[in-house]
Amino acid sequence: MEILICTDGSNTSIQSAELVSKFKFPAATHVVVLGVSEGKGDIEKLTTSIDLIDQRLGTSYLLEKKMRHGDPIEEILAEALESTYDLVIVGGGRNQIGLLDPQVGSTTGKLARKLHTHFLVVRNIPTKFTNVLFCTGADTPSSETMNLGGGWLSRSDARIGLLHVIPTRQKATTASGAEQLPHDFLIERCTQQLRAAGIKNEIVPQIRQGLVVEEVLKVLAEGDYELLVVGSHYQPGQDRWLGTLLDDITDQLLNRSTCSVLII
Repeated sequence: MEILICTDGSNTSIQSAELVSKFKFPAATHVVVLGVSEGKGDIEKLTTSIDLIDQRLGTSYLLEKKMRHGDPIEEILAEALESTYDLVIVGGGRNQIGLLDPQVGSTTGKLARKLHTHFLVVRNIPTKFTNVLFCTGADTPSSETMNLGGGWLSRSDARIGLLHVIPTRQKATTASGAEQLPHDFLIERCTQQLRAAGIKNEIVPQIRQGLVVEEVLKVLAEGDYELLVVGSHYQPGQDRWLGTLLDDITDQLLNRSTCSVLII
């Protein structure tokens, strides 16, 4: 497995290493720690940050250090394009100063869309994963979300929440034009996929109806979740309208969630 941790020298970027350890990835995992310098004045801070991340990861993974110079977003994209990463991790976001400052607004969404790979925004890092929320969808991307996300979290002790939100005025077909699955069947299928991926702990399913973002945020607050796992909002071949709608939903979840968000 290949992981890219991006740092701007902030505490949240450094703490990204702690979150990686909570996934308990295999020891053979290759972790690249990337510092992006916008000028000579921040090189020392970035070097210190990279060294601290190295210390926090310990000897559990195969570690490589890199430094790039220029615009952080553009350099992260360039690094991701030049290498094959399974997961890109950035620190920052809501109520925290980091690579993705809350005042940037949709920067997180733009980076997630352009990366076209699995993406983790780190914030409010817990002592350990105790509650993780998976959100289902009515179309095929849910399968990858459950299979891959479930596999990554199968070594943790977290209780899994499984949420399906029935959107207000939902249409009768999926994005591909196929008939939608009954909601109870969809939840059951996702539960089976999580089990097949290795999840052994309690899975608590629930179905809600309403505005998707608002319902997800309510469940996050009610369940005291430390991590939100959602499916990719970008799918090749999507029509423009649907892509815009899903981009907006993911942007809102990235910017309004108080916990870390993993996009698969």
